[in-house]
Amino acid sequence: MTASRVRLTAALLALALGACAGPARERVDGWSGVGAGETVVVGRIELVPQLRKEEQRIDALNSGSFEKLVYLMADDKNRVLNDEPKTADFDGRIEATLEQTFFVRSSDHPFYILGGVLWLEIGRGQNKAYFPGGLRVPVKTGDKAVYVGTVRYYRDEFWNFSKVTIVDDYDRTNAEYRKKFGTKIPLRKALLTPVK
Repeated sequence: MTASRVRLTAALLALALGACAGPARERVDGWSGVGAGETVVVGRIELVPQLRKEEQRIDALNSGSFEKLVYLMADDKNRVLNDEPKTADFDGRIEATLEQTFFVRSSDHPFYILGGVLWLEIGRGQNKAYFPGGLRVPVKTGDKAVYVGTVRYYRDEFWNFSKVTIVDDYDRTNAEYRKKFGTKIPLRKALLTPVK
C-alpha cells in the first residue's frame, strides 16, 4: 500500500469515528451559543510530564485536528469502561486540547467523565493512550457557568497513569472566562470529584 493510501485510510478511519459517534459538547466563545437549561463547563487537561512532539505521529489528511486533543468520554450515568470504548461511548464527549482551557456547552445537570483517549499514531499503525475516568462533574440545575478545575494526569513513558489530581486554578481561569463571556454571569467553582 502506498504512503498516500495509508494516509487516506487513516483519515477515513478517523472521520468514520467522528461520523458514527454523536456530537461532542460544543465549544463556545460567548453566550450566543448557550440556551436555556444549558451551562458552560470550563476546565483544562494537563499531562505530567507534558506530551512531547515526537510522541504523536499523526500521518493523516487532517492531522492538525488530532494534535494534543484528548477525547473525554462523558455520560449522565456513571459506568466503568472495561474494554475498548465503543463508538457510542464518544457521544457527548468533551474535546479538550492539552494545556488549554476548554469552554463547552452542556446541560445544567451533573455528568461523569468515564475516561479519555489521545491518538498517538495514525498512519502506518494506530496507537492510542487511554486516560482513566471516574470523575463527577457537579453541575447544578440553573448553573450558567461552572469551573471544574484542571485535571492533571501523571504518567510514565509507557502511558501508565500513576495519579490523577484536580488542581484549583480558578483565578487564572476566571480571568480567561471574563475575557470571553464578560462579568455579568459569574463562573461558579464546582471542582470535579472522584466517584466513590
